[in-house]
Amino acid sequence: MEKVQLLIIDEHEAVRNALATRLSSNPNIEVVATIQNFNQQNLNDSGSADVALYGLKSSSDADLDATISVVEDLTCQGTAVIILTSYADDIERELLLKSGAYRYLLKNINSNKLIAEILEVAAETTEPLG
Repeated sequence: MEKVQLLIIDEHEAVRNALATRLSSNPNIEVVATIQNFNQQNLNDSGSADVALYGLKSSSDADLDATISVVEDLTCQGTAVIILTSYADDIERELLLKSGAYRYLLKNINSNKLIAEILEVAAETTEPLG
């Protein structure tokens, strides 16, 4: 099995570093980049990723619109997106899943469960259409 190439996007450096440390301890995951925010230049600089973890910062309408745009951009590049949020919002969840995100998870998820979700999403994106 090839390693899942993982991109971590979160505004807090400590969160990015903690996620990178925890997740790269799994032999099936390679963290290819950690970035504060997403733009096309970040994607070009970091190379392609199979899966992106995207940490939400707030739930204002402007932030939600920007997040939907990021999810759509990453999805168009072939990167599956897992949203990590501090609290659940059913409307936000529905909009982000409709925009192409594969998962909408709470940030308090334990490491083993998060690793399982990353690997599952990676497998879902590489399954042949039948």
